Amino acid sequence: MMALQSDAGFILANADRLITVASRCVFSFGSGDGLNDLLLLPDDPHGEWRQSIAVLHRDALMMAALRVSILLDRDDQMVSFQAVHRLLKDPTVVTGLLQTLEDRHGSDVLPSSRTELIEEFRQTYQKIDWKVHGRLVHLRNLGIAHLTPEEMKKSVTMSELRTLVEIVSRLTAILQHLCQSQMAFNAHMLEEYRDLAKKVIGKSLPRSRKQDDRDP
Repeated sequence: MMALQSDAGFILANADRLITVASRCVFSFGSGDGLNDLLLLPDDPHGEWRQSIAVLHRDALMMAALRVSILLDRDDQMVSFQAVHRLLKDPTVVTGLLQTLEDRHGSDVLPSSRTELIEEFRQTYQKIDWKVHGRLVHLRNLGIAHLTPEEMKKSVTMSELRTLVEIVSRLTAILQHLCQSQMAFNAHMLEEYRDLAKKVIGKSLPRSRKQDDRDP
């Protein structure tokens, strides 16, 4: 019984930490994605701004990549969505978690049910492309977290990283709902921060005379 409570307790005790890191991951990628749109604008006579934006863009994406790696860490001793998923595959852990949630928050009356949320978490987790994840870990180990004699030979595309961040975002929303966490998170944060970066940074960029002439 103690082990059962400990496993259910692990999920509940660490849900807020996972949501916090996932939020920062979404902030980083959303901002980087917005900056990427700015970098795709046609060149102009005042193109010196591109270098600074390119640095911010790269650093935002590197932080997103690092945080996705942290959140999907496969080490049994680490706090991650992989750890949560392993526990949720154990029926005894699920039983203990459901009982603890009922003791804390009362009967399961709101849609989706806690059982449905657990199943949704599992199904969402299954959408992870582990080959892409493997290349992301390679990038993290050799290109972000460490400077090793071995050269980096693998990486991920912007589209692949976006897909992983979207899955992490969905897992976070499910975990937040399941554990009834009060941490601020919503499924629209990715687009919100993408639009915010474009709006705030875009306003400060110089416009070419041709662009000025086109504006009403």
